[in-house]
Formats: sequence, structure tokens, C-alpha cells
Amino acid sequence: MEAAAHGAALLALLLAGGALRHAAAVCVLWGAVVAVRVLRRGETPAGRRRLAAVAAGSELLGGWLLLAAGGVAVLEAYTVPAAALALGAGLVALRHRPGLTSWLALGPGLGAALLPSLVSVLAAPDPQPLRRLALGVAALGAVLGGAVRRWQAPVVLGAATLVPLALHELARGWDLLPRWIFLGLGGLLLIGLAATYERRRRDLTRLRAAVARLG
Repeated sequence: MEAAAHGAALLALLLAGGALRHAAAVCVLWGAVVAVRVLRRGETPAGRRRLAAVAAGSELLGGWLLLAAGGVAVLEAYTVPAAALALGAGLVALRHRPGLTSWLALGPGLGAALLPSLVSVLAAPDPQPLRRLALGVAALGAVLGGAVRRWQAPVVLGAATLVPLALHELARGWDLLPRWIFLGLGGLLLIGLAATYERRRRDLTRLRAAVARLG
């Protein structure tokens, strides 16, 4: 009976493939029915997790289809809901499975939230000031949150987003400022590094050890 119900829903989705709004309605109803099944008594924990994943994926697909039908072209409208679902599931998993690493629990969600927007900022010709600002704030929040909770994945992925974003901002400002400013700053930086080389090397070693100790 269950297999027949899923087969009928899949057939309805295929038949509605030419009409995005109808296909979205099928996905939303399908996800709602599966979500009700999660609440049924007698389901095993593994079965509940599987059904919840199917329901969330169906609702997410329905939302994407509605966005596509409405002509929404904002990248984050597609990536952020998926990232939010993945991060929510990861946080729940971290709470109930203490031995789980942050890479397995939070890495997929953080990657879905940060990396597509970063690629868009670096590759697209238009300036995208709001996306750059939002991405920088999100990446900084990930670094700070990961440092507070001692989670390695948010710290590393947030920093891996902030560094190319900062270099991109520097490249954008290259033509707006006199060249001597960059040369002067570079010279001062080299002098400072040379004068404190040993201390910086010890700081880098301690930083690598601190990141390696994160979960």
C-alpha cells in the first residue's frame, strides 16, 4: 500500500511536469502526507528520520518549483532553505549524538549556504553589494559561532569564505585608491612580519593546534 501510494504520487508529479505550479502542489501535498506518517505510533526512530527527510525534501522541491514558476532568479532563494534544513538536522544530530563531528553534521548545510553565493560574487560581473555584505556577515557569524561552540567546520568554512571575499574586495578597491597606498601598506606589513617572525611562527603553530582541537 505504501509503495503504491508513493508510486501514484510520483506518477502525478511526472504528469504535472509541464506545469510547475501543479508539480509544486503535488510535492507539497506529498510532503504533508509523509509528515503526518512521521507522527504515527509504532514508527522506529530510523523510520521517522527517513520519513522526515523525504517530507522535508518534498516540501523543499515544491518551494523551488514555485520559485521557478514565479520567475525568481535570486540564488539564495533556492540555497538558503536547503541550507537551513540541513543545518537544523545537523544541530539536532549534534545534540543527540555527542560523538558526531561538526563536519558531518554542519558541513553540508554551511557549504550550501556559503559556497554558491561566494562563487556568484567571485564570478559574476555585476557588483552585487547586498550579496557581498550578507555573505560576509554570514561567514563572520559562522566563524564566531564555531569558535564559541568549539566546532571546527563553521570556523574553517567561514574563514575559507572570508579570505577570498576580502581579497575580492581588495581587488575591487585597487583602481579606486592611489597605488602608493598599497605599496606603503605592503612595505609596513613586510617590516612588521620580519620584525616579529619568530613570534608569528609560534602564533601560527598555536592557531593550527587550536583549530585541530575543535570538534
